[in-house]
Amino acid sequence: MSDIALRILTRQKVVLNARVTSVIVPGTEGDFEVLGNHTPLVTVLRPGRIVATCNGERKNIEVAGGFVMVTPDRVDILAERADLTPR
Repeated sequence: MSDIALRILTRQKVVLNARVTSVIVPGTEGDFEVLGNHTPLVTVLRPGRIVATCNGERKNIEVAGGFVMVTPDRVDILAERADLTPR
């Protein structure tokens, strides 16, 4: 499985900037998973939890809406608010 770059930003800070094997994102039509070589996509982010898998470890990020842009090798998320949470 190929890694992809994940960057989660708010206006105030960079919440996460890492290479991940997968990321599950709360889209407006439901949660969806992004893996390497994903079809390009731009969508609205609904409030919920992003789950990123990095080196076998799951990172949970609570978000309060925003936008997601996916290309085959990266995912950029601009969130209204985002915070890393404990498992």
